[in-house]
Amino acid sequence: MQEQGRRARRLADQIKIEVSDLVSRKIKDPEVGFVTITRVRMSPDLRLASIQISNLGNEMEKEKTLAALKRSVSFLRRELAGRLKTRFVPELRFYFDDTMDYANRISELLQRIHDEENH
Repeated sequence: MQEQGRRARRLADQIKIEVSDLVSRKIKDPEVGFVTITRVRMSPDLRLASIQISNLGNEMEKEKTLAALKRSVSFLRRELAGRLKTRFVPELRFYFDDTMDYANRISELLQRIHDEENH
């Protein structure tokens, strides 16, 4: 069981590196924008890679970026087939990483509480 965890982490790390490279160098869709791959999580059977992304921009630009990445999934999987040393290439799913938004919201709330206590 522990080996499976290490294997999943190694594959996730490799997918993060390769997808980051492919998105920045190979995808020509202008709607992709500036994207950072923040985390990749593998399913226990290694057949699904959940890829969390962040990018700068408003909500409409973020949605366009996500749609462009979803359109390029088959291209990315074909490219990964030549780069990964696995029998199969996992299915790729992209999601927004809202960690920074959440952290900013918590920070705002804490600041508001602090300001109220001082007044």
